[in-house]
Amino acid sequence: MRNFLETLVGKDLDVQCDGAVISGKVIKVEGNVLQLEKEETICYVNIDKVVAVWESRERKAQSPGFLPTGK
Repeated sequence: MRNFLETLVGKDLDVQCDGAVISGKVIKVEGNVLQLEKEETICYVNIDKVVAVWESRERKAQSPGFLPTGK
């Protein structure tokens, strides 16, 4: 799991740990700890507790009045 998570540094992820889902940008993996950042707050996750990981589908805010094109 550690090697896999290291390949995702810089990506926005959703990480499921037991019953909770934590979202954020992967900063680094150090030892057994995954570091995620969201809104200038860093979250530290024990990678032994990770059940599932997927890339976040959260869309970035766009200019008012414009709709995404779906591309």
